[in-house]
Amino acid sequence: MISANTETVKDYFLKNKKIGPYTHSGAVSGSSSVTLQFSGKMTPGKKNSIKNNLIKIMSSNFTGVYEVLDVKTVKDVEFTREGKIEIEYGKVNISVVNTTFGESPAPTSVQEEGSAFVMTQVIKNNKKFTSPNDILDDKETYDGLQKIFGSHKSSLREWTHSYFEHQKAFFKVFQPAQWDKFEHGGQDMMDFIKDQCNKVRTSSGKPVGRYETWNPADIWVVKNKAAVKRRIDEAIKPHTNPPTARLQELNNVLLNLVEENLLIGLSLKKIEGNEKAKFKYVNKSSKDIEFADIEKIQMKDISLQMQTDNAADNKGMMLQGAYAVFDDYRINVIRTPGDKFTNLKYESSIKGSGGRGGAAPVELVQVMMKKRGINFINDHNNYPKTSVEFQQDNRDYKKMFNTLRTKMKISGYSNYDKFAQRINDMYNSGDKKSMTVAQSKLMQLDFFYSVLSTAEGRKSEFWTDLLYLSLKVGKRFAPHGKLA
Repeated sequence: MISANTETVKDYFLKNKKIGPYTHSGAVSGSSSVTLQFSGKMTPGKKNSIKNNLIKIMSSNFTGVYEVLDVKTVKDVEFTREGKIEIEYGKVNISVVNTTFGESPAPTSVQEEGSAFVMTQVIKNNKKFTSPNDILDDKETYDGLQKIFGSHKSSLREWTHSYFEHQKAFFKVFQPAQWDKFEHGGQDMMDFIKDQCNKVRTSSGKPVGRYETWNPADIWVVKNKAAVKRRIDEAIKPHTNPPTARLQELNNVLLNLVEENLLIGLSLKKIEGNEKAKFKYVNKSSKDIEFADIEKIQMKDISLQMQTDNAADNKGMMLQGAYAVFDDYRINVIRTPGDKFTNLKYESSIKGSGGRGGAAPVELVQVMMKKRGINFINDHNNYPKTSVEFQQDNRDYKKMFNTLRTKMKISGYSNYDKFAQRINDMYNSGDKKSMTVAQSKLMQLDFFYSVLSTAEGRKSEFWTDLLYLSLKVGKRFAPHGKLA
């Protein structure tokens, strides 16, 4: 796969002229797009064919952020010996994000504020966006987003597709005129709910913990903000001394407000490429109704996979991938990208939307495994950081590797000795990222081996419960809406 930028896209199409049944006559790059030109009369069918084939070619060959725009009809005049001739041809732009050198990606807080701002433009200022480009073409909206993204402007176009899809999916279900402003910063709805989270306890009397482990909502939409605050305050007033307001009471009042269409916490997930966002309530009704298809899943329906293939253009480094694959969902058991040793994370993705389902709270996964008699401890400090430590580690990785080959799909190395040699090479490479991936592959081996070595870990319920934790489904979590 090629990283998409104006030069790589232009070079590709200079070498590859065929776009389905049609041939383009030129590829020209600009500051943020590549233009292809097609000769001849542009019928609607020809336009659709060109665009659809371009989308397939781009998705099959390129990674990164890009958008294939509509094919435009262009009319021009050509002068010949016979006189003036009117000609018609087609032109299509492939919009590409060129990341500025040295500029870091926009942090989560910036991305969320951008989403809140775009929603506010739609709700309060009656803006109508029919495409991601409409957001950037509207001066007021674009200027506001530029101010929000600041030094991270190169990430703006990457997130514009998500912002457009979020508002489009949300307003298929809700009427924008009925909702109050999406707020961000200061004592807004998000801060208020976080304050309430600090005051309540679980059924066992323990603190709820971090807001994110209870509710994945990034922003809140509200009608009659003052009345909503008052109802939440009254619902969780402490009934004993010392205060012991319960999480269940807070969840119940939020559920009532959601059912009455007065409050919605929205979990906004990045929507990749040309995918669409979908709105779904989570925890509004019992999970066997909301996720009936997941409840029917059996172990034979779950594909466990781990990649040991060498990643392209990464000095022989292995691919990070390790998955539990369901019909419409996938749990990624991987580490956080970068050059630091980190613990594994369990993050789901949703098929068909390009969106992420969410990350399972690591501490809750650890509790779930302990209750099921699974001894895996997700702590990178207990795993090798060098080839010497790998050789001295008393874990039997060979047994793990050979056992797992009979229980799951391991792509890449079929022989443990070759796998171990590659791990040693990665540790000895001196490349920090390669060394961290080597450690994570050993942690993945230990995780899957530890789980599948127990009767509980070989049941579908373990994997579906892990999926529920990532989606924040269940009585432990608050009702919310997910746009993913």
